[in-house]
This record gives sequence, C-alpha cells and structure tokens, in this order.
Amino acid sequence: MKILRKITPLLILMIFSIIWAIKIFLSESDGQGWGLLIAFALIGFAIGLLIVDFLLKKFVKNWKKVILIESGIVILFIGWYRYQNRPIIFELPENFTEKYVTVIYDVENANELGINVFTLSKKIQVPENGIILTSSQINESLPKTDFKSFNGELYNSNENQKMFIKLTDSEFELNGRNYKFKTWRIGEGEFMVSTSKDYDEYKSKLIKEFEKKANR
Repeated sequence: MKILRKITPLLILMIFSIIWAIKIFLSESDGQGWGLLIAFALIGFAIGLLIVDFLLKKFVKNWKKVILIESGIVILFIGWYRYQNRPIIFELPENFTEKYVTVIYDVENANELGINVFTLSKKIQVPENGIILTSSQINESLPKTDFKSFNGELYNSNENQKMFIKLTDSEFELNGRNYKFKTWRIGEGEFMVSTSKDYDEYKSKLIKEFEKKANR
C-alpha cells in the first residue's frame, strides 16, 4: 500500500513524457525537424513534474489531498494542451496532384471559415486546384495545421513520407484591393525544399487563377 501511495498522477504523466521522449529519440524526426527539440522539451517537462510531485508530498501530508491536487493539475494541463493544439485539418480530394494549397482571405461573397475561440477543430475540404477562398480575415485561424489525404493519411507523420511545409504569408493587389494569403507546399519524400523561384512562379499562377474567378 505504501508503494502504491508513491504512485501519483504527476508521476504517471512524468513516466509517459519520458517514454514519449525516448520514442522520439529512437525514431526519425518529423518532416520539419522539430523531433529532437520536442524530445528535450518533454524531458524538461518530466523533471518539472518530478519537482512539483516532490514538493507536494513534502508539504501536503494527506495522501488523498495530494492525489486530488495532482489530478486537478493534470486535468488543467491536458485541457490547456488540447486547446493550444486545436487543429485546422485540410482534407485533400482524391488524386490530388497540386504541389501547393493556398487560402486567400477577405474575398467578397466567399464562405467564412467559421473559426472562433470555442472551435476545437476545423475540417476544410480542399478543391482540386488547391485554392480556398474565404471572406474570413487572415488572423482567423487555429494554432495547429494538419493535412489529410483522401484515404485518411496524415501528413508529417512517421507512418508515411507525406510532407507539408508552411511558406511565408504574402499578399497581392488586384482591382485596387489587397488580398492576403497563406500557402503550404505538400509532397512526398524524406526532404522538401521550396525555392524563391518556385514560389514566385506559383504566386503568378495563383493571381491569374484568382483573377479569372473574380471576373466571372
């Protein structure tokens, strides 16, 4: 029983964090190279949990109170973590062949994204040309971005070689109005590079495509 009393919610979360960090160390880092950074952050987080658990056990002598306090901390952390990682999931159509996916904002008569502070996740269907028009503003977004293929495979996952990278936000002028947009490059392989020349060519193509729709 005394041994069981030493096992607390923070210790369980600490063990889980260490296991997760070890798993990252032993596997390949993700497509954007954040794997090792995340692993070190998890180890630091685990050390912090161990310190908090030690202090609680030292100053709170009632075991049930320790469990109650730590359970509250874990619940608050999980809620905070999930809120900070609310995703926009771009779902690609079948046989999608485009290399870029772009969202153009503040477009008259286009649909809103429908994102607010209470949105926990948002799925957006990507059209075949990869260009999404919305009347929402560019700051209407969620903290995390994911891409999912037609058959449900997530990009930037260790399960496959599907990748995406976020390019620099930009804007263009058309008919006296400025339109801001976000662009992601998608593809397959162990490494992906998007040159400024490729991006400039795509931007020119994007403006032409948007101009065609605007003149209809």
